[in-house]
Amino acid sequence: MAKSNMSDFSPSAELVCILRAKSYNEKREGYKTDDYISLLISHSLTSFISMTQKSFLMQDNTLSPQIPVGSYEFLISRIKYIDEFFQQHAGSFAKIFILGAGFDSRAIRFQNLLQQSLIYELDHPASQKNKIAKLQELSIYPQANLQYIPIDFNQGDLANTLQGLPITKGEKYLFLLEGLIMYLPPSTVEHIFSAISNYAPTGSEIIFDYVYSHVLSGENTSYDSIEIVEVLKNIGEHWLSGIEKKQLNTFLNTYHLTLLHDVDAHALEQRFFTNQQGKVLVKLNSALAIAHAIK
Repeated sequence: MAKSNMSDFSPSAELVCILRAKSYNEKREGYKTDDYISLLISHSLTSFISMTQKSFLMQDNTLSPQIPVGSYEFLISRIKYIDEFFQQHAGSFAKIFILGAGFDSRAIRFQNLLQQSLIYELDHPASQKNKIAKLQELSIYPQANLQYIPIDFNQGDLANTLQGLPITKGEKYLFLLEGLIMYLPPSTVEHIFSAISNYAPTGSEIIFDYVYSHVLSGENTSYDSIEIVEVLKNIGEHWLSGIEKKQLNTFLNTYHLTLLHDVDAHALEQRFFTNQQGKVLVKLNSALAIAHAIK
């Protein structure tokens, strides 16, 4: 998650944690996720924004008016997409890098599947310190194969950080950039993908979500796109980078990556919010999509 100007507080990271917690308790078809760690952490979030959101989000099916239409459902789909991939494939990667980890809990929730993998969580030093403290309050401590690496992506050198980690012939790595690149300026996004491309062995994979460029430029006038941009501004965070809707392949090829899956809102609706009768239960926010690529 992006880091705000405050010393140890990211509004978007806390909001995502609370939404994850809400989804864990969901009874509605398609909404249930398995992130019980976020539920535990959410109880200790005491910022004004978090307390305001919890007053809405922990009650039945109520959503705060500040939650843009379809964005909660996109978040749930993103969780499920990545969780399913972890369950099926994460153990085959020698190293897993979670960039902008925020309150991500997969290193804990999937530890039985990741015993042969090294997991690295990279995040802003203050945000990472805050997360570790909250986990310690819950008596949750990192496994031996989990390493926290503090880094400010806008100032730190990811390339040097990665190059300091040894590579063994035949290994392949997984890079997870969930809810990250849209909060970073284009130059930082370029540096991140260049660093990953130069470091990752052939066969490594990357999963990230992204915003369409036309949403940021204001060319997309759909209600859900306009609303989500405005809501982020209201909590002090901004989307800074996007990818043109039909230029994802071009973007990836620049970094010697090959697209495996480009999953837009419609595809996510079909996959995660369609009932047994084939009816789509809800519409997702159309400003975002998920990309999955391989080197």
